[in-house]
Amino acid sequence: MAEARNLRNMVTAQTPLLGDENTPLHPGTSGTGFESATPRHQVSFTPNPLATPYRAPDPSNVGATPREAGQIGATPLRTPVRDNLSINPDDEFSPVAQTPRENRMRESASKRALRVGFMNLPKPENNFELMVPEDEEDDAAQDQMRDEDAAERDAKLKRAREEEERKALARRSQAIKLGLPRPTNVDVEQLLKDLQLDDGELPTDLVPAQRLVDAELVQLLHHDSLTYPLPGTSHPGGTKSSYQMPRDEDIDEARLAVQRELASSLGFPDANEEQTRQGVTALTKSEEVDEGFGWPSIRSRLAFDAKQQRYVDPASLSTEERMDGYSALLNESRDLMAREAGKIAKVEKKLNVTLGGYQARSKALTQKVSDLFGELQRGHVDYESFSRLRINENAAGPARVESLKEEVDKLARRERMLQDRYAELVSERRDGEERVAAQEERIMLEAEALNDAALAEMEDGM
Repeated sequence: MAEARNLRNMVTAQTPLLGDENTPLHPGTSGTGFESATPRHQVSFTPNPLATPYRAPDPSNVGATPREAGQIGATPLRTPVRDNLSINPDDEFSPVAQTPRENRMRESASKRALRVGFMNLPKPENNFELMVPEDEEDDAAQDQMRDEDAAERDAKLKRAREEEERKALARRSQAIKLGLPRPTNVDVEQLLKDLQLDDGELPTDLVPAQRLVDAELVQLLHHDSLTYPLPGTSHPGGTKSSYQMPRDEDIDEARLAVQRELASSLGFPDANEEQTRQGVTALTKSEEVDEGFGWPSIRSRLAFDAKQQRYVDPASLSTEERMDGYSALLNESRDLMAREAGKIAKVEKKLNVTLGGYQARSKALTQKVSDLFGELQRGHVDYESFSRLRINENAAGPARVESLKEEVDKLARRERMLQDRYAELVSERRDGEERVAAQEERIMLEAEALNDAALAEMEDGM
C-alpha cells in the first residue's frame, strides 16, 4: 500500500521544477522490494555484541521475533508507550504474554464498561423545529417570470396541435367515421324538395323542426362531399365548404339530449348510450317484422333509376327506365359477386398457405396416432399371451420342478457312487504302486547280492 501511495503522489503532484515541493513519500517497512527502478536488497549489518537483552532467550519460544526471543542485536529496553486514549490493546506492548482467558475477561470488562457508559447518556428530547426558508416564494415567482425554454414551447405547441387534430377528427360525421355509404354529388335544392315531400304526414307543430333537421342534414352531406370527396365527384379538388361547424359544447349537448330522448321513448330514462343503441336496434328490427318500416321493405316499394343512381317512386319511371334500372342493379350485383369471388380466392390462397403447415402437422400426428394404436394393439396381444402363459406356467411349473428335483437327486446319488468307486480305484492303484515299488526294491537287492557274489568269485579265482 505504501508503494501504491507513493506512485499516486508521484503521478498527481507537480515536479519541483514548477516551484512546488518534493513529492511526499511514505517509507514502507515491508513491501515487494520494488519501490524504485532497482529492487531493494537486504542490507547485512553486524550485530552489537555489547547490547544486553531484556531477558534470557526462551528455547521453547520457537518462531518468535528477535526482540521477543531476546536474541543478540535486540534493543535492551524499549521506550514506554504513552497510550492515554487507550487506542492500542494492552497486550500489544506488555512485556509478559497473557493467556486467552485473560484476554476474553478484559474484552468482556471493556464491553460492560462501554454499555454502562451508553446507558448513562441522557435521553434525546426531540424538541427541534423545522424552519422553511422564505426565499422559496421568490424563487417560484422568478421561475414564472423567466423566459420559456424553446423545447418546452415546442412541446406545448405540439400537444396543442395534436389536441386540435383530435377534436377535428371527432367533429366528423358518423358516415365518415364508420365508412357508411353516402352520395358522391349532393344537389342541395333537389334533396330539400325530396325531403319535404313527407312533411304532410307530420303534425303541424313539428313541420318547422323537421325542416330545420332536413336543412342541417343536407348541409352536412354537402360538406362531407366537398371536404371528403369520393371518386367520381363533379367538384374540383380543394373546393371549400361554406358549412359552419357548430361548437363542440353544442354538439355534446345535442348528443346528450338525443340520447336522453331516445332512452325516455324506449322506457329506460337512465340507460347509457350503448344500452340506448341496443334498444333502438331491437325496436327497428321489431318494426321491420311487424309494420315493415325498415329499409328492405321500403326498397321493395321503390324502383331504381339508372340515370339518377337512386331509388324513386315506380310511378315516375317508364317501362324502359325501370328495365334499365333492373339491368343496372343486376350488373352491379354481378360486379359485386365477381369482386367478392376474387377476394375469396385470394383469401383461400392465403388460407392454404397458412393452413399448409397445420395440415402437414395434422397428417403427421394422424400417422403417429395410428402407429401408436397399432403398437397398443400389439402390446395388448402380447399382454394377453403372456397372461395365459403365466396361468399355464403356474399350473405346469410345480410338476416340472418336481421332475427336475428327482433328476437332480438321481444325478447326485450317481455322483456319490462314482466318487466312492473312484476312491476305491485310487486306493487300489496306490497299493499296486507300493507293491511294484517293493518288488523293484527286492529285485534290486537281489541283483546287488548276485553282483557281489560274482565279484567275490572272480576275486577268489584270481
